[in-house]
Amino acid sequence: MQEGREYSSTGNVHPKPNSSDDEDEYEDLINDTSHDHDHNETYVIQVPKDQIYRVPPPENAIFAEQKRTAVPQTKSMFSVNCILLSALILLLVIAFITGICLAVADKADPTFRVHRMHVATKGKGNRKQHEFDFTLRSKNANNHAVILFEKGGKASLSYRDYKPLAKGEFPTSKQDTDSSEYTKLKLVSGSGKTFPKVIQKSMNGTSHTAIKLLLGFNVPLRFKVGVFPVKSKILSIACNVKVKRLINRVRILSQDCDYSTS
Repeated sequence: MQEGREYSSTGNVHPKPNSSDDEDEYEDLINDTSHDHDHNETYVIQVPKDQIYRVPPPENAIFAEQKRTAVPQTKSMFSVNCILLSALILLLVIAFITGICLAVADKADPTFRVHRMHVATKGKGNRKQHEFDFTLRSKNANNHAVILFEKGGKASLSYRDYKPLAKGEFPTSKQDTDSSEYTKLKLVSGSGKTFPKVIQKSMNGTSHTAIKLLLGFNVPLRFKVGVFPVKSKILSIACNVKVKRLINRVRILSQDCDYSTS
């Protein structure tokens, strides 16, 4: 390693001499150079030994550090991309399965018929209540979808344009594919409720005239294929039931039910 160099303002570089003879020659060289440049000032700069780098400069270390930190960022981006790709594939699989379920489920609405009707009177005077118990036979003709009758179903029994004779809630239940089930529906009149005379006579057994009653109910339905819900709707049914003698077990003469959904 060279001990150092001296620089002049003229741009000429003169190595520093190592002996006394060399120093004399060096001074002569400096003097000659000074005369050639017409009295220009001469500056001699000597680089100290401790500023001669024997290790890589600091900027090399900064560059190496940047290279090392760039690798984890690349790996992190790769992991995020893998997670996003996996989520996308999962969504596509779910959409595909749901599409298959919708394709195979015919989603036919269940049908109902009044299988049996029973009337009971409880209490006396102003506390008297009339209870109308229906046994409904439901049919699920669906070969693929299970039907769930959910909470919130309402039912009522009416006579012509009069206010409902009795009200109640439609029970929750589950009906398997391609099956028939029997559902108990209980409707209760308010305490001390006054019925039309034709209804009173029929309930007292003093009249055998046929009476047309309207049994209506709205019930939320949900169709499922396996564990996948494929459709939800509200089923509204109005059954015109012609009966005779509203005492104990009622005789059902005819019935006709209309269906609608929303």
